Amino acid sequence: MRPLARLHRHLSLSTLCGHSTRHAWTPAADAAYRFRGLASSSSSSSAAAAAGREKSSRRTLGYLVGVAVAMVGASYAAVPLYRRFCQATGYGGTVQRRESVEEKISRHARDGTTTSREIIVQFNADVADGMPWKFIPTQREVRVKPGESALAFYTAENRSSKPITGVSTYNVAPMKAAIYFNKIQCFCFEEQTLLPGEQIDMPVFFYIDPEFETDPKMEGVNNIVLSYTFFKMNDS
Repeated sequence: MRPLARLHRHLSLSTLCGHSTRHAWTPAADAAYRFRGLASSSSSSSAAAAAGREKSSRRTLGYLVGVAVAMVGASYAAVPLYRRFCQATGYGGTVQRRESVEEKISRHARDGTTTSREIIVQFNADVADGMPWKFIPTQREVRVKPGESALAFYTAENRSSKPITGVSTYNVAPMKAAIYFNKIQCFCFEEQTLLPGEQIDMPVFFYIDPEFETDPKMEGVNNIVLSYTFFKMNDS
């Protein structure tokens, strides 16, 4: 029985040793574990970067949409903003709020202001792209002295087959003379609706400030050009 006992003991030790060897921590296993950790960390970093790029893209898209909306809004607001600018600065001969044209005329009448210089006021008319109107000045020019008022007309005709609403802007050239060119009555910035084939005459009543003649900056300025441009309003 002793040989059998020794054999049994030898097999038991061998089995225990073999079991321990299969589950021992080896350098190869350590390397594999670290590799899996790095791979997991890399995947997390990639996911975070992708999320950041998506957030940035959404922010950029929102900005671009905001810019587009602002541009559209600006196009609709251009005419009233231009009108307010002219009223605030006197640009284009728009009457500034501090003194009306009537007050200017009364003041110079009381002062007995007289002038002798003659100015030629010329008229120009344009239509914007897509505006199916014929728009022309009724007269090419008028001659007026500073301190005098004058009346001119523009003619508009709707050449389309449907009603068209338009609005006009204007400018005075040269720009430095605009502060002395005052419009008493004008069709600018007012909506005009013409039926198919309809034609209308629109008056412009203006006044040249007599201070034009005494301003050294106006020396050599003998011609003033008044230009109007009609724009088609969006269909409602």
